[in-house]
Amino acid sequence: MKKSIILSFTLSGHGFSGAVCIDGDIKFASSLERVTRVKNDLLFPISKADLEVFGWKADPKQYVDFLDYEFDLENDYSKVDIAKVEKFQLLLNYLLEAADITLKDVNCVVYSYRHNEIVRKFFKEKNPKIKFIIPEHHFSHACQAYLPSPFQEAAIMVVDGQGVPMKRTGGDQLSGSLSSGKGSEIKTLVEFPVKYSLGGMYAEFTKKLGFKSNQEGKTMGMAAYGSSKYYDILKKELKFDSLDFNYRKVLQKGFGFHKAMYILPNYGVFLSQFEDRKSGEKFTQTHMDLAYAVQKITEDVMVYLANWLYENTESDNLCIAGGVGLNCIANYQVLIRSKFKNIFIHPNAGDNGLVVGQALYVHNILNKNPRTYIDTHDYLGRDYSEEEIQLTINKFLNNEEIEIIKYDNLDDLYVNMAQYIADGYITSWCQGRSEFGPRALGNRSILADPRRSDMKDKLNSRVKFRESFRPFTPSVLAERSSEFFELDIESPFMLLAPYVKPGMGDIVPAITHADNTARVQTVTADVNERYYNLIKAFDKITGVPILLDTSFNVSDEPIVETPLDAIKCFLKTDIDVLGLDRFILRKKNKF
Repeated sequence: MKKSIILSFTLSGHGFSGAVCIDGDIKFASSLERVTRVKNDLLFPISKADLEVFGWKADPKQYVDFLDYEFDLENDYSKVDIAKVEKFQLLLNYLLEAADITLKDVNCVVYSYRHNEIVRKFFKEKNPKIKFIIPEHHFSHACQAYLPSPFQEAAIMVVDGQGVPMKRTGGDQLSGSLSSGKGSEIKTLVEFPVKYSLGGMYAEFTKKLGFKSNQEGKTMGMAAYGSSKYYDILKKELKFDSLDFNYRKVLQKGFGFHKAMYILPNYGVFLSQFEDRKSGEKFTQTHMDLAYAVQKITEDVMVYLANWLYENTESDNLCIAGGVGLNCIANYQVLIRSKFKNIFIHPNAGDNGLVVGQALYVHNILNKNPRTYIDTHDYLGRDYSEEEIQLTINKFLNNEEIEIIKYDNLDDLYVNMAQYIADGYITSWCQGRSEFGPRALGNRSILADPRRSDMKDKLNSRVKFRESFRPFTPSVLAERSSEFFELDIESPFMLLAPYVKPGMGDIVPAITHADNTARVQTVTADVNERYYNLIKAFDKITGVPILLDTSFNVSDEPIVETPLDAIKCFLKTDIDVLGLDRFILRKKNKF
């Protein structure tokens, strides 16, 4: 029987990503940035055609000034021959080679949402039998949230920045939705116009704080140092279940007043009283209080939406996607302040992860196939064979600055790596297939000792070169997590930030944030055997079943992808040790 092979791509303002779905299983997925080594690689600059697609009708200068993207408003990229665009071919070939398929094998391409027609033309010319589908943005997010979840029925929350204008919405881009899922079906209950965008609000505050586009995570980290000064003001303007006016409803139905589930404070007017923080300018308490305010407003809205969903779906299960779904602090507040017993947040909850939702939308909903794929892990990059790794290692055998040791017995490798970590060395770990989402989950990680109170500053000053207020994360043996954290469910994707239990912050200070939270990853042997065994070895040495984990990259670079990327990053940084497959690489001047 011929296989069902779906290629899924999304090209947005957050990057360009792709996935291969075979018979309903997501086999491989990655983003262009991992291949080109350019952070948030957008494939093409933002053009006038893109402004139209996004529904951005104001003076283009407004977007150029606000967004830290590459713009080219002179050239029309919607007419280029994408077969000649090297970066497009790089990601396409990465996926085809990983899956060992050709375009002749592909039944369907599902794509969104920049330059649709040139992409359609390319695939149709390569294989006229390919079905080309362009799905709705936020319905794809709902599919991304629910269809790969472990639940047979669930409530679904999509919290986002914006999608693209649609005729059925009167040109509104929308900013999220609430839905219910059962079996392979999803029913949309509520959609939120773009004026209610949580992601848009968070982006405005992030820009005011002097951070770049797509750096909302920095605002989230800074919020822990803030006070309620501005939150107390703004929350008085936050309204729930209130009458509001929408001019697009006038255009559609002739009546603009409607009952809004929530109305955000007039944050634009509020923020106008503050100067934009300039690059290099010192952070003040005002900046921290602003970060606190937007974080708490976001939490309040998400908790309200979760409670509404619980009352209207009567499900114990909640699924979350959309860019705001990467806010692990808010996700945990939703878990503990709502009545949901179980929660699934897609590991790549933003637009780059849409490729998963789009592919499953076609397979499960359009093609009416039963759900078989459960997202138990996020290791969706391509495989690297032992031969490929050995060939990469061979290039550095004559490097006099490093010592290379091969371990035939992996248990010896785990013990030695764990001892380096316990001794205070900064180590790195590159094993198996890379993570698809933005979180390093133990296959492309920098690892250190969470017991050392100086380790956070040590990592920042020697390797990561990032702001001191940003926390590092713990990877913990799943069966031991409740000893250290206020968490009674698994958190495999580092998308819940529970409280650290009383007294435990003194034991693992390097991963305990200023608000006494930690962005926890629970690790099980069945999902990541090597990482589990490494943590287990560290526990045997120290009595602490936790490693400090941060992404294997330096500031403003993507996470490493290939073994060669890993060695290059190891050599150009102040990392002491690299564990690469069965090899340990040590810098001689450190020992």
